[in-house]
Amino acid sequence: MFANYLKTALRSLMRQKNYALINLAGLSFGIAAFILIMLYVQHELKFDDHLSKRDRIFRVVEIQNEPGVGEQHVAITMGPLAQAMLSDFPQVKNAVRLMSAFNVTAVSYGEKSFREDHLYYADPSVIDMFDITFIYGDPATALKEPRSVILSEKTAVKYFGDATKATGSNLLFDKTSFTVTGVMEDQPETTHFFFDMLMPIATAEALPGFEWMKGWGSNSLVTYVELDRTSSAEEVNRGFDDFLKRHVFSQPDGWQYLEMYLQPLNEVYLKSGHIKFQNVSAMGDASMVNVFIVISVLILLIACVNFINISIARSVKRSREVGMRKVLGAGRGSLIVQFISESAIITLASVLIAIGIVELALPELNKMLGTSFSINFVSNPLFNVGLLFLFILISLVSGSYPAFYLSRLHPIAVLRGISGRSGTGKGLLSKFLVVFQFIISVGLLLAVFVIHDQVNFIRNKDLGIQYVNRLYVGFGESGYEKIRVIKQELMQHPAIQQVSGCSYVNGVAGSQGPVFVDDSANTKLYVRYGFVDDDFFSTMDVQFTDGRNFNGLQSGDINRAVIVNQATVNALGWDNALGRKFVFPQSADSSGKAEIIGVVKDYHYYSLRSPIEPAVWIWQPERFKGVVIKYAGSGKKDEIRSFIESRWASVYPGLPVQIMEAPNYLTQNYKGDQTTFTLFIYFTMVSLLLSCLGLFGLTSLLIEQRTRVIGIRKVMGGTVSQITVHLVKDYLLLVFIAGIIALPAGYILLQKQLDEFAYHITINVIHLIVPVVLALLIAFLTIVFKAYKAANANPVIALKYE
Repeated sequence: MFANYLKTALRSLMRQKNYALINLAGLSFGIAAFILIMLYVQHELKFDDHLSKRDRIFRVVEIQNEPGVGEQHVAITMGPLAQAMLSDFPQVKNAVRLMSAFNVTAVSYGEKSFREDHLYYADPSVIDMFDITFIYGDPATALKEPRSVILSEKTAVKYFGDATKATGSNLLFDKTSFTVTGVMEDQPETTHFFFDMLMPIATAEALPGFEWMKGWGSNSLVTYVELDRTSSAEEVNRGFDDFLKRHVFSQPDGWQYLEMYLQPLNEVYLKSGHIKFQNVSAMGDASMVNVFIVISVLILLIACVNFINISIARSVKRSREVGMRKVLGAGRGSLIVQFISESAIITLASVLIAIGIVELALPELNKMLGTSFSINFVSNPLFNVGLLFLFILISLVSGSYPAFYLSRLHPIAVLRGISGRSGTGKGLLSKFLVVFQFIISVGLLLAVFVIHDQVNFIRNKDLGIQYVNRLYVGFGESGYEKIRVIKQELMQHPAIQQVSGCSYVNGVAGSQGPVFVDDSANTKLYVRYGFVDDDFFSTMDVQFTDGRNFNGLQSGDINRAVIVNQATVNALGWDNALGRKFVFPQSADSSGKAEIIGVVKDYHYYSLRSPIEPAVWIWQPERFKGVVIKYAGSGKKDEIRSFIESRWASVYPGLPVQIMEAPNYLTQNYKGDQTTFTLFIYFTMVSLLLSCLGLFGLTSLLIEQRTRVIGIRKVMGGTVSQITVHLVKDYLLLVFIAGIIALPAGYILLQKQLDEFAYHITINVIHLIVPVVLALLIAFLTIVFKAYKAANANPVIALKYE
């Protein structure tokens, strides 16, 4: 029986090759897009699933609401917090502090020397909390000694060639020797906290200049806590008010407007877009994951709608086949099975083709997203189950309506050439389905245009600082003498115009703290700190609105002078900032006072998602982490890089040079937005392709139904152009209706996304008109050929009865 159904289905499909190929193409691309998106979604949702205590681990988040800052959630906390929580909260079973080893320039072994991006200080309890599995070494003692370090397996191989040789060997961290006490398994890609090297945090606490780690006035660490099985985060959150009063608000340099809460580990990766300073965390976006889930489902629905539309279009030709089968004794059930079998064959072939498309597309997608996920039928049983469910669902959804509709036809009526039922119902359904398809396509087109313009707005906006033709060379060892020497070395190249020491390429260190104004503890402002020399603002084309630069200061006055931005002046309500005094810990003056000597125009030192906050710049060479270089002529970039590498070796022998093109700083800030934009383009193209296939199906249906009407119009004197316009206008009306429905919903959703940026474009009439016009144009080009062909057909054939 089944073999007969299969044989009949294949024979029927071969008789209608064109329709079968259209269905096959539509379903294949639709299923491929769905699989690609769901692989990405599965990857995003798997973060930290490998941790056995994930349901009991929380990150401590601060809510700061200080003058000059406003309310902001931050992931960095005070140094003493972890130990204090262990002492004060019986619910807390374990606590871990983590901090990036930003003070380390390079790690060396023999002639091998590398810069490590995933190098952190941590409490020894990190091993238990984050399920670190040791290959070599003793987990109980690995981070007990101050100058010890544990390596991931791939890192051990990188330095020693063989992981078995790592334990007991010494690595040089800049000029300090550390002993390798353990080798751990490499972490999975789906972890929000990715590390290759871990050192005891006690090592950092003992470093000169790191005394702030022991106080409550500075935030630079990330704190995780593990609760016992019987406790909840709400219990701890309720106790934070009293905890802060005891430990923080009572401190002279402590925060005064502060709250804390525990963020579940399973929210750290996807639900932290509102949290700043995620120094040790990879970050996803739950809202974008949800958007792509919706897009994947909609694309799949479009593919299924295509199948239904084209099947309905074929129903006119297949009605006599159904009538003949019924006359010969075929029951309604067997006809339904027959049509669903045809659907299942096309779906199965489409799934197989889709897997091939996915395999071809995955390398490019992984490159774009920085991932390495793949189709794995063995280690990913969920994928297999999902694929089987998808096959069954599409077979039933795509085949059910045509099967049930055709099986209800009356045999005598269809054999006489009439269906026995009005075609209005199926015509309205097909039109509704095409409107549905183009609502999705117009909505995606609108998103592409808005995102494109926002990306261009970001690229072209005057940031108040110039990154073009600038290079940033990062290093660890600082001090005025080193800076002076390397500036002299680099300035010998004729194309290098200026060199400036700074805390980072944007001039801001990232740290934040209070300043007291005019010796009054009641007038306090929280500011961003920047550490730059007297050449930074001219090197980066940052303009002064008042006062002067650091030039001409005597060595004893350097740390008594500061420069502020206009946002600082505005926050304090000053008409004239020059000569005003600040009192703050960063001043080297014994009195803690520093005088404002200049005001710079506000510039964007962070991304456009954040408003410009008050900032203070100080000349402190010991806080410089690199130099920024301004050069003339973009064509000389490679030559200049080679020159920097050669001069670097004379000042920093044995240390690898780290050169970054300054515009890459902006690229890193908006990498996620650019990736989202690219993905939207790809999936919008798929959506449009599938919608056009659906429109082709509807065109085929209505022209099949109107063959005699077209013939009569031609006999009565209708021209080809008149008949073509008559056929086309109905379809374009459907697309126009889809556009009218799609635009309001798309506008609301996109405006919500744009509001995440402090600075963004305004969605205007052009954004709303262009997607509809483009959809109408694409629809017209899809339809006109079919309509023109029908209008040119011989009317005698159309009017002939049997």
